[in-house]
Amino acid sequence: MQDTGQLTRGMRRRAAKMARRAEMVTPHTLVAGVDVAMAKSAVVFMRASDKAPLGQLTIPTSAEGLSTLVHQANRLGDRFHLSRLVVAMEPCADWRILARAALALDVPTVFVQSFALARSREIDDLTRDKNDLRDARLIAELAAERKFIDMQAPTGVWAELRPLAEARMDRQSERNAALQEQRAFLRLIWPELLAAVRDLDGSHVQAALRLGLTPMQIAAMPVSEFTERVRQEHRLRFIRSMARRIWEASQLATACDELATATLRIKLAGQRVQAAEAAITEIDQTMLARFADTGLSRLGGQIRGLSDVVLLNLLALIGDPRQYDSARCLPKLAGSNPTERSSGQTERSGGIHRRGRPSLRVLAYRAAVGLVMHNADFRARFQALTQRKQNKLCKKAAYIAIANKLLRTLWHMAVTDQAYDSAIACGERRSEAVAA
Repeated sequence: MQDTGQLTRGMRRRAAKMARRAEMVTPHTLVAGVDVAMAKSAVVFMRASDKAPLGQLTIPTSAEGLSTLVHQANRLGDRFHLSRLVVAMEPCADWRILARAALALDVPTVFVQSFALARSREIDDLTRDKNDLRDARLIAELAAERKFIDMQAPTGVWAELRPLAEARMDRQSERNAALQEQRAFLRLIWPELLAAVRDLDGSHVQAALRLGLTPMQIAAMPVSEFTERVRQEHRLRFIRSMARRIWEASQLATACDELATATLRIKLAGQRVQAAEAAITEIDQTMLARFADTGLSRLGGQIRGLSDVVLLNLLALIGDPRQYDSARCLPKLAGSNPTERSSGQTERSGGIHRRGRPSLRVLAYRAAVGLVMHNADFRARFQALTQRKQNKLCKKAAYIAIANKLLRTLWHMAVTDQAYDSAIACGERRSEAVAA
């Protein structure tokens, strides 16, 4: 017989995943679909073998509510001879409360993705009508069809790190908004700076703005005093030549009617910047203190251009990388995996999906920019993507590709327990663990 195909690694992984789902949801399983809400959650019980609804219930969104669900499920299981209970829910609202309660009671839990639930509403009766009991029924049906993800709520150190990482992202957004406000008022009262200092949006000029000094105050200072003040404030991150350029531009500054108001707004924004940076520093210290508890502290310092703070924030937003089947899961989790629109002889790719965690996608992009600047391996890949003759990428798309490469590299290092290898990263040779 002629061999008509080959069983690829992707096929094997998918077969293993479907086998795990089949073991979790058997024909003798009672599925409890839960539409989670802030105060009370709707529950629909369904037999997995034929998707027959067996009852409905409303429970408080609490550990006591889940106990009530389990008690009712036991009664239905005895009545209809169903030996196994699986709780299915959509990861939204206060789902972690019920997930942790289910973990404490040793009740298997599966999760239905929000996108799949939204499409199921339309397939069900071609409408987008939504109510709690209908969503609970659709969640139970999707779980009975084994269209779910078998993840678990993060526990231990991972449950603590992710809220900290999200809070850090919020503080960064507040800091950036305050810097934007400073620059807006700077353009109003100091147009000479725009002409004299071209890279106004650079990090060095931002450092000067964080001091909260007005153009007239800088003009009144000797250049040495201004440079020293900036250097002390920002720990040598501010170069002397940039300080001199700003001081020389300040000599052209003139008083205007808006000076008093704009100066006050610049100072207030500077205070918000300092408060946000203090909060970011405190969060970083708290997270770094727990780095060793993740079991992945060995990854720190291996990739040049990736600081331990950025690495730990990436891991916090990802969760334990070892729980994912393959490296491709991490770009999908971030929503930065590219779309494909191929058919027949036509091969076509599009933009990224954006169906993932925006905070992880943003942080990975920022990390990619730093790696291109400071890491020769990632810089070579970036140049290859932006300079090749066919399918040449713009800089933004290339940075996204580098971000995906970083996520896949972190998964490989975490799962295989191997150190960072430049030859593997550059594609010069393949990892034996992956090849197997």
